[in-house]
Amino acid sequence: MPVLILLLIPFLAATLLMVARPTKAARGIALIASLATLGVALWLWCTHPGQEVTLFQQEWVPSWGLSFKLGFDGTGLLMVLLTAVVFPFIVAAGFKQDLQHPSLVNALLLYAQSFMLGVFTAQNALLFYIFYELSMLPVFFLLLYWGGERRRGITVRFFIYTLLGGLALLFGIAYCVVQEPAHNADFSALSALALPANVQVWLFWALFLAFAIKLPIFPFHGWQPDTYTMAPLQGAMVLGGVMLKMGLFGALRFVFPIVPEGVAFWRDTVIWLSLIGAIYAAVIAFRQRDLKRLVAYSSLAHVGLLAAGLFAWNSYGVSGSLYQAFAHAVLVVAMFYIVGALKERTGSSELAAMGGLKSKAPRLAALFMFVVANAVALPLTQSFVGEWLMFNGLWQLEGGGWMALAGVSTIVLGAIYMLFAYQRAMLGPDRWKLEVRDADTTDHLFLVPLIAVTLLLGVYPAPILDLVDAPVQLLLSSFPVPH
Repeated sequence: MPVLILLLIPFLAATLLMVARPTKAARGIALIASLATLGVALWLWCTHPGQEVTLFQQEWVPSWGLSFKLGFDGTGLLMVLLTAVVFPFIVAAGFKQDLQHPSLVNALLLYAQSFMLGVFTAQNALLFYIFYELSMLPVFFLLLYWGGERRRGITVRFFIYTLLGGLALLFGIAYCVVQEPAHNADFSALSALALPANVQVWLFWALFLAFAIKLPIFPFHGWQPDTYTMAPLQGAMVLGGVMLKMGLFGALRFVFPIVPEGVAFWRDTVIWLSLIGAIYAAVIAFRQRDLKRLVAYSSLAHVGLLAAGLFAWNSYGVSGSLYQAFAHAVLVVAMFYIVGALKERTGSSELAAMGGLKSKAPRLAALFMFVVANAVALPLTQSFVGEWLMFNGLWQLEGGGWMALAGVSTIVLGAIYMLFAYQRAMLGPDRWKLEVRDADTTDHLFLVPLIAVTLLLGVYPAPILDLVDAPVQLLLSSFPVPH
């Protein structure tokens, strides 16, 4: 029952906002709901630290193999915690946003949170798919009605990409359910299938395509830069902070247990596509003159490394990828907030409109520098731990030296473009003759906790690594990928 409450709190609060349509109280109601969800998630972490549990089960349509079965292991619990931790900040980011119909905006955010939590706790493949597709709807309307320039065309492209990937996933699920003697769509039943190797080779892409698009990895990334740039601040945080982690988690849940032979066949291809995409995104990021678009390409570069680490399919790579997923969520939310704070003060997210802001807003410059330190994986930050683990995972593969070198190059390139962006925005010639407001109480309440999480988990990563260690070892031993 507690895991059902986890989904119901944001869902019911969102429904209340949709029906009552309060204006002044909308943000407060959404924040209280997201904090209550965080409280339930922390309670689940304390009472079920890492073991695989099913906490709610109800038969739904047995003839279709569909049951409403919710639970998690350590990896699912990590994603639940990730979602629960960042969503109060995503909601709080709207307190400074002057958007029309705040009740609708916050309702859509809470619906998105509820459906994403459903993705991370679903124990049935069809239920996973339902939540996976539902999570796209509130984000679609956020982009369509509160996005920036060219929002209609960009949103439609995002919808088409996601829809095609979802249809491929539905086909893959349907094929697997038909092969299961009892037509049971529970993950435990589908994982026990022993499909022929030649079937696994093509079924791999049916199952993986939706997740490759959601992450996204090269060359399925075409929707991402424009969508992140056009999205409203909170929409960009949802996309980069949580939604792309659904792709990582989905690959872990579906692809490796069901088609290990397919993974063995395509693993090097996926790793190299991921690394090529990461290097490509890092190079393109350096050429950006809009800070929000630079952050979008930076996210694309980080995600390429996440996918490469996951497909290394060893203890270092998988643990590092999961650990870095949490770090990336915190980083993206903080970075987009910085973008919004600078745009609020200068009227633009263009780097050319900034410069010399450190002398006008030294506290904001200091907060920005802490966020940048995490972005470039400085030692003692959270990103350093995750990336070090992933590099070790890549190194252990046959021919992994070149893969690890390609991964390290993304860190070097990341340091170049992030420090370049900081220099253009905060240092350099003073373009502001008038006073610019420094970081206020709201800015500190938003950024300081995120920075504290970054530093604490950078110094002491055990809480996350201990949470995922047992399920990762179980996955690696249960579903070994042939070499």
